[in-house]
Amino acid sequence: MRRNVSIGTSFLLAALCGLPAARAATPASASAPDQASTPAAAASAAQPSWANHRHAFTVRLIQLSPEGVRGFYENMGYPQVAVAAIARVCVFGTSIHNRGKVPISYDVADWRAVTSDGRQHVLITKTNWLARWKPDGISSDWSILPAQQTLQPGDWAQGFTTLDVPRGTRLTLHYSWREHGTLHHARLAGPQCGSDAQP
Repeated sequence: MRRNVSIGTSFLLAALCGLPAARAATPASASAPDQASTPAAAASAAQPSWANHRHAFTVRLIQLSPEGVRGFYENMGYPQVAVAAIARVCVFGTSIHNRGKVPISYDVADWRAVTSDGRQHVLITKTNWLARWKPDGISSDWSILPAQQTLQPGDWAQGFTTLDVPRGTRLTLHYSWREHGTLHHARLAGPQCGSDAQP
């Protein structure tokens, strides 16, 4: 049975990416090599995406602009200081899917983004954001991809993944998951952080 374990976020990605909610909730099915991901046509040419569908655990990142992220959180009524904080970092719309036959678990704290200079960057997890936003009166949030989760076969989820690198940075996402207690690793090469449009 397919379940969306983060139902509200399909509307989040639909709103930011110009996708109908039903389409945003449907994972793409094209195959991609482990190292070089395919730029998937997500929303439009203005919002490219990258996906790795080679494994049972699939990951797709959609480029989001800081302006779009600001608009989204302003529309949700977040305080300006919280909006400014997330608009300063690199934000991707993220869709994950368990296409396998057994439960899969992941932990975003174990994922790393590697930039062209070889530096590894930790992702800012939902747990991190809630701690940062607590002084601003935000105690819960459904927009960030859950930090840790177990997906049953057919389950999928969506949300934002974030990291603190300059706008326009190109990276390779190194991500992992557990399947039958075994740790698996994969890469998603090519994602580029969004930038605001130049006048």
